[in-house]
Amino acid sequence: MPYPLTALISDLHGNWPALQTALADARARGVRRYVCLGDVVGYGARPRDSVLLVMELVAGRDPTPGAPELVPGICLRGNHEEGLLGVAEDFNPKARAAIDWTRDELTRRGAENDALWEFLDGCAPWAEDELAMYAHGSPRDPLREYLLPRDVREPAKMRACFTRMTRRVCFVGHSHVPAVYTEDLRCLRPRDGESRLVLSELGDQKAIVNVGSVGQPRDGDARLSYALWDGEAVTFRRLEYDIETAMREIRGISELPEYLAERLAVGR
Repeated sequence: MPYPLTALISDLHGNWPALQTALADARARGVRRYVCLGDVVGYGARPRDSVLLVMELVAGRDPTPGAPELVPGICLRGNHEEGLLGVAEDFNPKARAAIDWTRDELTRRGAENDALWEFLDGCAPWAEDELAMYAHGSPRDPLREYLLPRDVREPAKMRACFTRMTRRVCFVGHSHVPAVYTEDLRCLRPRDGESRLVLSELGDQKAIVNVGSVGQPRDGDARLSYALWDGEAVTFRRLEYDIETAMREIRGISELPEYLAERLAVGR
């Protein structure tokens, strides 16, 4: 069976308008499988809707009328899911406030509460298929380690990450900064609305691919980021979405700090 065209989405953070825009684009491009690299929740105003939709997508079902048939995918546990399920000790006050509100939001209503929490509890920080490894943070520390462009100046850190890879390519999120890291310590940054990298062009080198963030970009570009993967090439997608609605939804919840809305407009 050919490798299914896969949408790699990460760090959705309850941003429903951004998620809907990313999924509409993925459907239009013929995606047949979804891999979510974690942090479905946290910061944003629509965590319940986001989790329920991701549950459907990775089960191989797209509830959108007329959507193409899917194959089952993967959803990882991010550090925000870990915070929900445990104690958010390492979160700053703004992130902690969002986690506390999200926990209440996922508990206070809805007949699907048990299924929702069971799903989140069953997500692992990393996974693999026949061609790729997937981790929320990094291959070395799948839950918490950030990979950022400056890390190519830290050979020991990068070598440790490449050593822990179980496949030639590892897809990550967590830092919210899209980039490709290669074994020869290069950082390749996608700069426009669509950038494509064929992995065979790297020779025998391993690659770590950060797909960026759907729900809260942090590279100074407010457009959402996700990636497509066909087993040979990675295509980055940057898309405008209805930021004003996402900001308004956050501001409509008194428990969520204003800063969480403001940062969406500047991509930080």
